Parts: sequence; structure tokens; C-alpha cells
Amino acid sequence: MSITVPSFTNLPNAATQTESQYNLAWGDTLGTFNLYGAALNALGAQVEEDAARAESAVAAVANAKWVAGTYADGDVRWSPTDYLDYRNKGAGTRNVDPALDPANWSPRVRTSTGGADTTTSAVDITLTASSGRLQIVALTAPNKSMYAPAASTLTKGSSIFVVKNVGTYRFAYRASGGRFVCYIQPGQVVAFHCSDVSTIPGVWHASGQDVDQIYNGNNAEVLNAVASNFIAVAMLTATQAICAFKNNSTTYLDAVVLNYGSASGTPAQVINHDAGYISIAAQTPSQACVVYKKSTGETQAVVLNIISSTAFTPGAVKQIDATTGGIGTAVTALSASQLLALYQGTSAGTPRMRVLDIVSSVVNESAEAVADSAGSHGAFMRAERVSANKALMAHRDNSGKKVQLRLEAISGSTPSATGSGLNLADTQASTTQFGMAVLSASRTVVVTNFGDRSIADFMVSLIDISGTSPVLLRSKVFSLGIGTSAQITATKLDANNIYIAMTGGFSAGVDGATIKITDDDMIVLGKVSENAEPNVGTTAFYAGVAALDSGHVMQVCRNKDTYLSAKTLELAA
Repeated sequence: MSITVPSFTNLPNAATQTESQYNLAWGDTLGTFNLYGAALNALGAQVEEDAARAESAVAAVANAKWVAGTYADGDVRWSPTDYLDYRNKGAGTRNVDPALDPANWSPRVRTSTGGADTTTSAVDITLTASSGRLQIVALTAPNKSMYAPAASTLTKGSSIFVVKNVGTYRFAYRASGGRFVCYIQPGQVVAFHCSDVSTIPGVWHASGQDVDQIYNGNNAEVLNAVASNFIAVAMLTATQAICAFKNNSTTYLDAVVLNYGSASGTPAQVINHDAGYISIAAQTPSQACVVYKKSTGETQAVVLNIISSTAFTPGAVKQIDATTGGIGTAVTALSASQLLALYQGTSAGTPRMRVLDIVSSVVNESAEAVADSAGSHGAFMRAERVSANKALMAHRDNSGKKVQLRLEAISGSTPSATGSGLNLADTQASTTQFGMAVLSASRTVVVTNFGDRSIADFMVSLIDISGTSPVLLRSKVFSLGIGTSAQITATKLDANNIYIAMTGGFSAGVDGATIKITDDDMIVLGKVSENAEPNVGTTAFYAGVAALDSGHVMQVCRNKDTYLSAKTLELAA
């Protein structure tokens, strides 16, 4: 109700009025007092009524604790978890605390929770939506983690945790459910932001200086108790890989099924004769093909059928080339039933190739073709699929020990070299492993040692493979302190990223890093993992990697005891 208070008019003023005017003004003023007083009385009553209504509303809203029940649209309750007010969105039954139910309740004030928690623990820590936004943490045991709250219990964009590690162990920060976000090193402060609360894991972002986003703190599985060498590994599924290697005790070829998230299998013998220069590719999620050299140089192939999560059965061994004296092999799967095998025929000879057609578990090799006209150093070869009828091969040439690339066409079961070869003349003249990963039908990446450590120690080359000849787009050098004798291998993560593993660095173990290739052909050094496995020798073929998906890499190596070890590295998104 609106109340009008009358105004006084013709007020007495002895300084400006005559005596008669002054007396008349007082008469007018006294005549309005009754109206003015009545209006003031009505206004006071209205104020009292409004105050009573406000008090009732306050009692009904601000002091109402949430309990499970049915609520109308716009109802306000305070949470017994964080004691903040929340307004109901829509109408319906609400059985979840508003602080933990952002789908149905909105905070009345758009600010995040504050507070600080100081925690010392020997076990993993799990945060909740009401945890202090500043976390001061000391974990007293290695390989522990801090888990974020379920993102669905948070408010999008407003929930930020700042974590300081005041302990002496690094620990991992993980999304709810376990996905790795980053490490927090001793003394480091990292801020975490959640940009998507539509799922329990959510989407988390870390910001801070030198944030380490490759998780290698899990203990490796030690798979045997004998010296192992010529390690090769291939991805089968997003949780499984297959590894072939030389058992140095028997000198035979062994293999083992590897699992992420569950125990791996037991290594088993594949063939009963000596083997070396082993390569492997998986043509299906349940079948892989191994190509290797006998000690006298003949090239052999054998199919491995994966029959369970921990076991395989080998097919019959097939000699695909009887030439002796050569070393080195590579193999890549072109389709579910066809592979391309690369090998050196004779010592210092040109690299040769054959298509392998797989029928059940039987290998049928094509006629031999010359893969590249340049003589090959032999030991270090790579083969990668570009498409079902096109592949890329690489080797170190015999004259300068530089990386040489050549594209191969596959017509039915007949391979042939196309165009001309590309020699990466700026790469180090070295007898070391190099990494290669085909990103797409038009781009591949080669990673190798760089000759001048005063500038850098490894080089990444981006190459156009869209035509019939590889064309160098650009190269970039980086320094990670790995030394000029590092043995490098690589695996594709996705169309813009690869992961490289290196032995021979100054960490005296397996180091790793991600390399990003932007859509405008820039080469960017990404996350770095140092000493993912300690005390691994610098000899070639002591480590292999295969990406299970864009966020997980299976790393297999000859460990400090010379035994075969495997672990899955987690890469933050």
C-alpha cells in the first residue's frame, strides 16, 4: 500500500512576512498538523507490517536448513555441509545436499568456498566439495595421489584448488575416478580449475611452473628373471599390448601379453632357435606378426595369436628370406591380413621388403623388392603404415649413417619403391636407434640424435609424405641432456602428438617426452618424463614403447637387473 504524507505550505517566517501574514501562516500550518499526523501514523503501521513480513521471510528462508523432501521452484535452503545458501532450480524431490547437487541447486552467492587444510598423510588423499581451497600437503610415502572431488558436485568454473607440496615426496593430482592430471613436486604450488562438471571426472586444468604431466610413479612389472634384449612392443587394444624379445639365456625368441589395469601374462618361448633384430606389429586386436633375424642373417616371420588376456599361441615359423649376412628388420601392419616386412639382405646391402599375407596363422611372403637404392647400415630400420596401399620406410644409410626415408607402394601383394629417397643430412652420423611415427596420410615425424651437443642433443624432423617422395618441411633441435649416444624410439599418440622414449640420457634410465606438431607445422616440445625406469643401459634395443591410446603408453625395457620390465605411463590430457 502506498501512503502519501502531505507537505507543509505557507510556513511562518518573521524575517520576510508582515505581522498579519505571519499570523495567517501559523493558522495554515496548524491546520495541516492533523492530516500530517494521520499520515505518519499510517506510515508507521505500514513499516511495522513490512518488518513483520521481512522477519517472517527471513525465518522461512535464510534460517531454513535443507532436509530431503519436495521443493518448489526458487526455494532457498542452507546446506548442512558448507552452511551456504542455495536456491532450488525448478520443482521436485531433492534428496541430495544442495552443496553436492549443482544440477538442482544454485549458490546464492557466486563465490567459491575458501578455507585452508593442512594435511600430513602416508596414504592417498581424497578431496570433497567442501574441502579448503588451499591445500597444504605433506605425503610421507612415495607414489601417492590426491584425488579431486567428483566434478558433478562442484560449480562450473568457480571451484579452484591451490595445492602446495610441503613434503619431500612428489605426489599425483588425479580427477575423481583416477585420471592423471599432473605431479606436484616438493615445494611446488599448483592451481587446479574445473571447466566441465557434467561428469564425475570432469575436465581439470593445472597451472603452475614446470608442471609435470607424465605419470611414471607406478612400479614396473618384472616379467622374467633372465637377461632380455631386442625388445619390441605393439599395441593390441586400449588396455593390452604384445611384446617380443630375445631371451639371452636361451638365445630364443620369447613373447608376453601385457595388460594395463591388470596383471600381465608370463613370457613364453615362441621358437627354438636363436633370434635377434626383432620387430613386431599387430594386424588385429588378437593377432600380431613378429619378424626377426637368425644369427646367420636369414629373415623369419611368425604369427602370434592372443588367446586370452595373458596367453598366446604361435603359428608356424616361416623363413621369408634365405639370404645370410644381413641385419635389422622392421614390420608394419597394412590391414587385418597384410603386413609389410623390411630387412637388410646382405651386409651393407640395400634394404629389402616383402608383403606378408596372413591366412589364419600362416605367413605367405611376396616376391622380394628393393625398398631403397641407398646401401643400409642395417641394424636400425623403421616401417610405418600410411594407408592400406602405402607405407614409409626409414633406415640409416651405410655411407654417412644418416637417416634415409623412402615411400613404398603396395599393389595387391606387390611392394615397390616410389619417387626418390630423402636423406636427413643434418642428423647425426650415428649408429643409434631413431624414432619415427606417421601422424597422418600427409605427415610423419622422425626423431634422432643431433650431432652438436653445444647446440642441442636431439632433432625432430617433420616430413610431408602426401606424394610419392618424402619432403622435409622443417626440423627443430632440443636439449634434454640425453647425450649423443641416446637410443630413441617413438610412438604415435594422435594426429598431432607423439611420445618418445630414450635410453642413454644423464638420468641413467629411460627418459621420455611428448612432441606436438601443430596444424601449421610448428614443432613443440611438450611434457617431459625423466627417469621413468632407472639404471637402464644405453645399448640399442633395450627399450620399446607403444601407445595404447592418446593418454597411455606401454613402456617395456631391460631393467637394472637386465630383466624384462613393463609399466604403463599416464599422460595428462
